[in-house]
Amino acid sequence: MSPKVSVIIAAHNHAHFLPECLNSVRRQSYADYEVIVIDNGSTDNTREVVAGLSWDKLRYHYQQDTGSVAGPRNTGIKLARGEYVAFLDSDDYWEPDKLKQTMAILEQDRTIDVVSHDLLAKNESGGSFLLPVGPLKDDMYRQLLFCNRLLGSATVAKKSVMEEIGGFDGRPEFVHAEDYEAWLRLAEKRKKFSFLNKVLGTYRIHGQNLSSDYERALQDEVNVLKTHLKRYPFKNAIDKFVLPRRIMGRIYYWIGTKHLQNGRWFKGAFYLARAIALSPEYFLRLFSSLKKYLLLRSGRSTKAAA
Repeated sequence: MSPKVSVIIAAHNHAHFLPECLNSVRRQSYADYEVIVIDNGSTDNTREVVAGLSWDKLRYHYQQDTGSVAGPRNTGIKLARGEYVAFLDSDDYWEPDKLKQTMAILEQDRTIDVVSHDLLAKNESGGSFLLPVGPLKDDMYRQLLFCNRLLGSATVAKKSVMEEIGGFDGRPEFVHAEDYEAWLRLAEKRKKFSFLNKVLGTYRIHGQNLSSDYERALQDEVNVLKTHLKRYPFKNAIDKFVLPRRIMGRIYYWIGTKHLQNGRWFKGAFYLARAIALSPEYFLRLFSSLKKYLLLRSGRSTKAAA
C-alpha cells in the first residue's frame, strides 16, 4: 500500500546535518509517509549516514551532482509513491506535528493543491528570526510576483500538480530561486494555495547555504521575474508600465539595504538609486527608514548623556 506523503530530502555534502534532519522526520506524529533521500553527488559520508539507519520508511538514491536543488527534487518527485510530496532540505528540520498539521489542511479540503507554513531561521551564532508565509490572495500569481510567499522546506504539494508543471526548473540562472519559480508556475495555472502561520520547522543559515550569497540569490530572483513578467496578463497599459518597475524596485531596494547593513556603502547606494529610479515609493521607504534610524540613535544618545 502506497504512503500518503513522500518526504523528499535533497542532500549535498550535508552529512553532519543529516541526522538531525532525518530524526525530525522520524519523530513525526503523522505516520503515513515515506522518506526519500536524494544524494546529489555528495563527496562526504552522506551514504554511510543513511545506511547506518535501520528504518523501513527510508529510501536512498544517489545521482551525479546537478549543480542545484532542482535536480534531486525532481528525481524525488519521480520516485515518490505518495499522493503528496513534502520537501525538506538536508540542513533543515521539522517540528513533530509538521505533517499532521499540514495534512489535516490538505485532507479537509481536497481542492487545496499546496500548503506552506512558517519557519524559524537560525544562524550559526545562535540568533533566530521568523520566516512567515502568505498571506493568501485571490490572485496569487500577482501576489507572488511581489515576493516569494512560500518556503521550500515548509511546503507540501500534490504530486500531480508538481508533475503538471514539469517539476523544478534547473536552469543555471535560476539556481537560487528555482523553488520560487515553481510556485509562480503553480500560481500561473491557478492552483489553490493555503498558508499555515505556525512555526513547524527550522531553516538553518550557514556558510554552505546556496542562498547565503544574497546578491547572487537576488539576481537569480530577477531572472525568474523577468521570465514571468514577459507572459504575465497585465490589466492594462498603465499596469504593464508600473507593475514591473515596482517589482524590480523591491529587489534592488532589498539588495541595497543588505549592502548597507554589511558596510558596503557604495554598492548599497548604487542599488538604492536603481530602486528609486524605478519607483519613487522606494524613496519614501528609504526616508522613513532613515528617520526611524536617526530617532533611535537620538534616543540612545539622550540615554547615554543622562
